[in-house]
Amino acid sequence: MHRKKIGDMQLIFSLVIGALAVHGAVAAPNIQFEASVDRTRVGQTDPIRFTLSIISNENIGHLPAPEISLKDFYVEGPSVSTRVDMINFNTSFTRELVYVLYAKRTGKIKIGPARLELGDENYQTKATEVEVVKSAKHRSSKGNARTDKVDEPSLEDALFVSAQVDYERAYVGQQITVEYDLFYRFRLHNVGFKDIPTFAGFWVKDLFVAQQLNSHREVIEGVTFNVAPLRRVALYPTSAGTYAIGILAISCDIPKQRGRRGSLVDEFFSGDPFFARSQSVIVRSEELEVEVLPLPEKGRPQEFTGAVGRFQLRAEAQPTHVPAGDPVTLQVIVEGQGNLAAVQAPKIQVGAGVKLYDPTLEEEEKIVDGLYGGRRLFEYILIPEEGGMMEITPVRFVYFDPYESRYQTLESEPIIIRSEGTVGEVVVEGYGLSRKDIEAVGQDIRYIKPDVEQLGMGVSLHRSFLFWLVQGTLPVVFFALLILQRHQRRLKGDIAYARQRRSKGEAAKRLAHADELLAAGEVIAFHAELQSAVLEFLSDRLNLAAAGLTSEASAEILEGRGVDAETVESLRDLLTRCDFARFAPTESSPADMAEARRLAGELVEGLESWI
Repeated sequence: MHRKKIGDMQLIFSLVIGALAVHGAVAAPNIQFEASVDRTRVGQTDPIRFTLSIISNENIGHLPAPEISLKDFYVEGPSVSTRVDMINFNTSFTRELVYVLYAKRTGKIKIGPARLELGDENYQTKATEVEVVKSAKHRSSKGNARTDKVDEPSLEDALFVSAQVDYERAYVGQQITVEYDLFYRFRLHNVGFKDIPTFAGFWVKDLFVAQQLNSHREVIEGVTFNVAPLRRVALYPTSAGTYAIGILAISCDIPKQRGRRGSLVDEFFSGDPFFARSQSVIVRSEELEVEVLPLPEKGRPQEFTGAVGRFQLRAEAQPTHVPAGDPVTLQVIVEGQGNLAAVQAPKIQVGAGVKLYDPTLEEEEKIVDGLYGGRRLFEYILIPEEGGMMEITPVRFVYFDPYESRYQTLESEPIIIRSEGTVGEVVVEGYGLSRKDIEAVGQDIRYIKPDVEQLGMGVSLHRSFLFWLVQGTLPVVFFALLILQRHQRRLKGDIAYARQRRSKGEAAKRLAHADELLAAGEVIAFHAELQSAVLEFLSDRLNLAAAGLTSEASAEILEGRGVDAETVESLRDLLTRCDFARFAPTESSPADMAEARRLAGELVEGLESWI
């Protein structure tokens, strides 16, 4: 009996242990998903450390990336860390994802909520609200609106981006020049563009884009700064209204400073442990506003086609003395300062008996003293069909001068063309007959037939294989020419189609040029050409402006079109490599350059299949 009780107890104990083991095997881990920030009120240039913590009572081997929208911030990271804590024999495993955020705007901004999907369970953090206020400002040497002073030194005392416009009030089509300069007081590393304005509402022409920092020194309120031009852009408003000129943001690393004791930079860095080692920061320009005035209706000539600026006109014809039926070339040249795209072909007035063909266009761009312009040459072909004197009336070109606020009319001198004879009276050499004489006898051409006796002695055409081959080929050739003609028309009328068709060839040319720069060891120019090849290819395929395509903007566009994550990540990697190589003080190795070239080629091939 005693032995039976012991056996029953052992059986019960085994069942309890087994049940506990089974429960432990199937029980889901206990997970906490939390979000936190290191501060809830910051200046616009100050970083926010946003931390996502995943705490579990078990060590989970693979954790998927949480989903969170951070569209109101420039994002660095995340950096990932793990730790194990043991309290009272209870073990917890913590994984932290730390994002460094820089606000794109001021005001109250919500972060999150973040979402995590693990197995069949979904976890979500609470939304976090932060208040972003305008940072202290400075006065730049060029009169920029940085006037508020602060008593305590801050990051903006030593590092900021200045944005300036030459005209805060301009007419539609008038050039507005925007200058972005980087002011800094200590050594910078890994400088790169983080966000580039899209300049909505403007036609854009880049005048200068920095490939590396070439700085000079300026003294502002008694403090010496290094000043490096970042970008010069010519903007041409397309319609009247008030427009915001977007923000330019750059990212860079600030190293630990060890200058003279007591200097402003040392005072700024020595007391803050946050700056005890190199850190990545983002600085951005201020948003500017311009008022765009409509072109006046009063006094607008009929010939005005939209050209704004200052131009000159020249017209000349060659030759001026021709037989009837021979062509005359008329060249009309418009040159000066302004948006050349708005310069349209002047109308040419000719009398009866003159055939006029549509002009061809040649264009040459120039940038003089920061003003964009150049020349457009329109070449017309005229054919006098009768003898006599023909007058080409003065060519007129009208433009609006924004500096004098009035329309200007340019007019060339009249051109006289003399032609001899008429097309119908041209003498046919060898016969002494005019065209009218030949038509009178019922034939246009007289054939010389020395072998008249052999005519008609050949093989019948309908029995010739070559004859039927030619007949069968003609329809194919006709349809091929028809398709080619439609293709050419579409290239001229559909800009998006034309850009997409030429994108692969243009990318191949740029990559070939990059290969030449690689062979020559031109590191900066090589990476600039490589970056241009990929971004220009992407902009041509999507019919977008390349100037507005940053790494993040490109990634968002591709993700929106369903491009796979690996290709998007490769694009980010390549653009980061290029920015690093162009702005970093150290040289890239040949192996790194070759790897970047390979990655660019694969990206172009991969993106072509997706878009």
